[in-house]
Amino acid sequence: MYNTDQISLDQTDELSIRHYKPLGLTEPESSMEPDSILYREVLQTSLHDLFSFQSVEPESTLKISQLDSVDEPWECMFLKFTDYVKKNGHTNISADKEHAEIKDWINKQILNKRFLTKTRFRKLDLLGINWNTVLSRDHGWDLMFSRLITFRDTFGHCCVPHLWHDDKQLALWVLRQRKMYSLNKISEYRKNRLNEIGFTWQVQDLYNKQWENYFRQLLKFHMEHGHFTVPGKEKKLVSWIERQRLLKKKKKMPADREKRLNQINFVWDFDQIKNKDWEEKYSQLKEFNQIHGHSFVPLNYKANKSLGIWVALQRKAETNGTILKSRLQKLNQLNFIWSRDTPTRVKSNYDSLWEHNFEKLKTYKRLHGTCQVSLKSDPKLQGWTVWQRKMFINGKISPERVSRLNEIAFPWSVNEPYWEKMFAMLTAFHDRFGHSRVPSQWPENPKLAAWTYRIRAGKHELTPQKTELLNSLGFEWDINRKTIVEWSQMYQRLLEFKQDYGHTHVPVKWSKDPKLGKWASRMRNEKKKISPERLIKLESIGFDWNKTHSRLRVTER
Repeated sequence: MYNTDQISLDQTDELSIRHYKPLGLTEPESSMEPDSILYREVLQTSLHDLFSFQSVEPESTLKISQLDSVDEPWECMFLKFTDYVKKNGHTNISADKEHAEIKDWINKQILNKRFLTKTRFRKLDLLGINWNTVLSRDHGWDLMFSRLITFRDTFGHCCVPHLWHDDKQLALWVLRQRKMYSLNKISEYRKNRLNEIGFTWQVQDLYNKQWENYFRQLLKFHMEHGHFTVPGKEKKLVSWIERQRLLKKKKKMPADREKRLNQINFVWDFDQIKNKDWEEKYSQLKEFNQIHGHSFVPLNYKANKSLGIWVALQRKAETNGTILKSRLQKLNQLNFIWSRDTPTRVKSNYDSLWEHNFEKLKTYKRLHGTCQVSLKSDPKLQGWTVWQRKMFINGKISPERVSRLNEIAFPWSVNEPYWEKMFAMLTAFHDRFGHSRVPSQWPENPKLAAWTYRIRAGKHELTPQKTELLNSLGFEWDINRKTIVEWSQMYQRLLEFKQDYGHTHVPVKWSKDPKLGKWASRMRNEKKKISPERLIKLESIGFDWNKTHSRLRVTER
């Protein structure tokens, strides 16, 4: 259970030392003021053992056989303790005469652990000594005080909740300290130690601080917005406001707090706020009715999402029979659509929208000769055509509509993920090299090379939409394939040319580097298609855009 045959004194400082610094002490302190006479006696008798001797740094291990050669009292008792642990397998010293000396020594170590050197503490800790053993009232108080410090370091205060489920013993101990304080029975020493860590003696003081904090938040919100309708996302402030109204209703609100809330015109009746909000939404619905000619606000109405939600809540209230008659009458004046009429109205709106888009598609076909809508020309109509295909695949479109779409040769199977995937690869190639001329046997992506070859061979089979997409990348339909070089490499060649000749007038048919000559010529011809980043690079080296200079002869400097 314990490694008692070999206890290394060179253990690293990363050992899990369980209670070495519970009170934040790093060095032994001489100013100690325990309350109990017993504690003073124990401390006085143990100081000699703790400080009279220097720590012995032995070899790698200490063994029981060395007992006779050790002169220091502390080391002798430690070796006896080690022998006990080895024989019994635990550190709970039995209360008999035979082990009285060891038990007394262990109690001294526990009581004065804050004064132990790190080496001695480490040696005892490795044997598994229980540092939380309560030996006296003062010792028990110190242990609870250490737990309170841990609580403070974790939560930033010393206000342990009543019957805190994580440590009920600590919660009761805190209550007992407050009670002893109110009865004036707590020692000055303990009171000072608690004051040093910011202990709250009167819980009411904490409640008052919290109330003042929330009152300032409410006042700030009112000054910024002009009302007290705090949004639900401010959960704590909303909860505090509800508590104030509840206390007022139960006549438990302190007079001074009620007076302060009245001074800022706080609204106590929440029904008054709800009525005001309802009237505001009703005005928005009335305005919607005037603009659109109806009151059927969609739930996901982008211009005013809260209005769409409010309208849905009115339908729910009418269904549940909880809507006021006065509000029912006002909504009926706007020809409000209730839940029982909603499905019919939704279908009517959907039918109208379908007919509108169908007519747009017919117009598009007359202009472009196809029903494959370009995303650039009309994104909304293109999205509608995609939706019709999805409905068709799922069997949710009516036969009548399928027939009408077939009459205008609507393509149901244009979802070609492979073509889109290869086009994305071609786009990446274009971004990398500045053109779309993929070499015929490009080892990096032979599939893309083969695909571009098939595209050129089957150009007549492509739809106008696909042809338009390829042309947007400057796709060349008939070229002789040659080895491709990245744009950055060609730019580097151009820099070297300028260093040699002092200019960038690379001839089109320059014998020393024919590829550079053609590349420079292409840059001039395709200036409008070059990306801004590459254009800036060329401008920074004074690239000559004059096409006539490409015919000049090059003379080395």
